[in-house]
Amino acid sequence: MGDVLVRDLTKYNIRLRLRVNRFFRMGINKNNRKRLKNKDFSLLCNNCNGGVLCHDLGLQFRAPTVNMFFYSDHFLRFCENFDYYIAQPLVLCENPLHKPQIEYPVCNLGDLELHFLHYSSFEEAKEKWISRTARLNRDNLFVMWTFFGGTDEKMMARFDRLPFENKVAFTEKPFPQYKSACYIHGFEEQGLGVLTLFDGLKGKRVIDQFDYVKWLNEGM
Repeated sequence: MGDVLVRDLTKYNIRLRLRVNRFFRMGINKNNRKRLKNKDFSLLCNNCNGGVLCHDLGLQFRAPTVNMFFYSDHFLRFCENFDYYIAQPLVLCENPLHKPQIEYPVCNLGDLELHFLHYSSFEEAKEKWISRTARLNRDNLFVMWTFFGGTDEKMMARFDRLPFENKVAFTEKPFPQYKSACYIHGFEEQGLGVLTLFDGLKGKRVIDQFDYVKWLNEGM
C-alpha cells in the first residue's frame, strides 16, 4: 500500500510540475515571439530541438529534420554533404544499424540512418520529410547539434568547419577554441541529454541557457 501511495504521489508531483512549467512557459514563448524578427528560417537539428523551438515560437516547420533524430556522426555527414543528401530519396531501412527498442520507422537517406520516433508508419514519415524539404529556405539556414553523453572533439572540429554561416553545437564543457561551441552548464559529469526539458519550476527549458532568439535574429 505504501509503495502504491508513493508512486501515485510521484505521478501527481510530475503532473503538477509540468502544469506549472507550461503555465510559465506561455509567458516566455510570448516574449520570444515578440523578440523574433527572422521568421522564415530553416533549422536543421540532429534531434527534436528544432521542432520544439519552432513550436514554441509559433512557426511552421521549414526543415525536414523534425520529430526524428540521427545517431553518431550521421547528422554531421548529412551537413558536410548537404546538397547530396537532401536530394536523396527517403527509403525504409530494412536492417538498422541501431535497432529501436520501440516500434517506429527507421529510414535511409543514402547511407545515412534516420530515426522517426514520433511517427507510426514509413508513409507518414516520408510524406512529412518531402513536404518539409519543399519548404526549406536555403538562403536562411541554421544548424543546431547536441552532443549526447559527451563531446567528441574531433567531431566538434569537423562541425566547426561546416560551410554554414549560422551553426551551433551544444557541449557539456567549454570549447573556446571553436566558434560554434556553446557550453550548457550542469551536465559536466553525465553529458548532455534532452535540452528541451524543463529546468526548475519557472517554465525555462535547459536550452534557454542559449539565447536562440538572438541567434536566429543575428547569427553567432
